[in-house]
Amino acid sequence: MCALFLAQYFPEVDDGRPLKVVDFAPMASLSAFVRRATNGRTPLVVYRTADLLAPGVDDTVDLMDLKVYCDATVDFVICSHVLEHVTDDRRAIRELFRILKDGGQGIVLVPIVLGLEQIDEDPTVTDPTERWRRFGQDDHIRLYSKAGFVGRLREGGLTVRELGAHDLGLEKFALHGITQQSVLYIVEKSAGREPDRSAPGVVT
Repeated sequence: MCALFLAQYFPEVDDGRPLKVVDFAPMASLSAFVRRATNGRTPLVVYRTADLLAPGVDDTVDLMDLKVYCDATVDFVICSHVLEHVTDDRRAIRELFRILKDGGQGIVLVPIVLGLEQIDEDPTVTDPTERWRRFGQDDHIRLYSKAGFVGRLREGGLTVRELGAHDLGLEKFALHGITQQSVLYIVEKSAGREPDRSAPGVVT
């Protein structure tokens, strides 16, 4: 689903200058797709991979402290199924906001439970059995509701769009075996927006 969006997005925004793309916890198949993105012979992206623990990435970084990247230097971020692992997801979202250029965009995805009314989180829970029970995996520390996830992104200063089958193509969804209920969350750093400085964990 990410590749469907990027296959449309990269050519649409091509102005002859490669986009700087940073992919956190990269997936091999998507990483290969992004590396191949060209408008013929010219690469459409300058692509970097990043992770805290995985070997073989370009940048070893903590999503909550992206000091390797300067302010407003990244055109596009990919952050798929990472925020549910980090101790302070608000801080991580603010870091994504910080490194994006004005007008920069990204894909941010997490596991979402549609019947959940609010985010269930507790970084102090370390017992694997309890984490499986509450969060669905032994290295997760929160379970997101849809409203909670979108709200937290907006709290971090990002605007959010939801794209589904009608946006990316019903036929393409069917061809690739993607359920019509699947949603892609696209974030953007709009000029003039700032994170909510009254949010928990924000140092003013």
